[in-house]
Amino acid sequence: MKNHRNYLKVTLDMFVIQLMWAFGVLGVLLIVQIFKLFFGNNTDQYYSAFFIIANIFTFVIGIIAIHFLPYYVENGVTRKDYFKGATLASIGLAIILPFLAWGISALTQLILQSISSLTFKEPNLDAMTNDGNLVGDIIQFLILTPYVNPENNLILSLGIFSLNILMYYLAGWLIGAAFYRYHTVIGLGFIAMTLAVLTLVNVLVRNTLNLPVLENYSFIDLPGNIAIPVIVLIALILIGSIRSITKDVTIKMH
Repeated sequence: MKNHRNYLKVTLDMFVIQLMWAFGVLGVLLIVQIFKLFFGNNTDQYYSAFFIIANIFTFVIGIIAIHFLPYYVENGVTRKDYFKGATLASIGLAIILPFLAWGISALTQLILQSISSLTFKEPNLDAMTNDGNLVGDIIQFLILTPYVNPENNLILSLGIFSLNILMYYLAGWLIGAAFYRYHTVIGLGFIAMTLAVLTLVNVLVRNTLNLPVLENYSFIDLPGNIAIPVIVLIALILIGSIRSITKDVTIKMH
């Protein structure tokens, strides 16, 4: 590859490949949603269903993102250009996936409601259950990220959705990079640290939006004018950590 703006080539490559993976998930979910209609007269909104799946999906492809590095280095791309391109690709995914989910959701509801009497259940993704089980609370908190119904505030809903996707992608990428560079024990340490960071971001966003927070995390109570800069700082720290790990990592050739 030529050295001139290699990062743009990386951006386009990774964005298109990962977007294709996303289309696969979106398509499977659409089939599942349609299939569920045959077993009842209502179903979840497509947007809210993908909202939950998107966090897991982007976390996984974030982990996989480190495995693009050997390919690019073998083809003459610097680690810096890989990092810049992968970062831009992750931002692009975070922006476009919520719009795709919302567009598919709006279109399917319009079509189905025009030809039938089907109804769609109102999502209740902010109902938190505090059962006193720390592990259960953490899992619940990581799955049920802050949600805003697009029918109430579309711009805010899409923005929160994008933030969730970006943070989970960066978290997965950091974990994948840590395991690629270091041994298993350090990698497990990064998992624990990253889960704590995602939980903190979750709490800060909920505080800003006045959404319910589990009692275990009620001590974290920052006003929006402080919470928002802290969230931005956390994102920058994740990005900086990924760069620090990958900038001189030994490439494992296959």
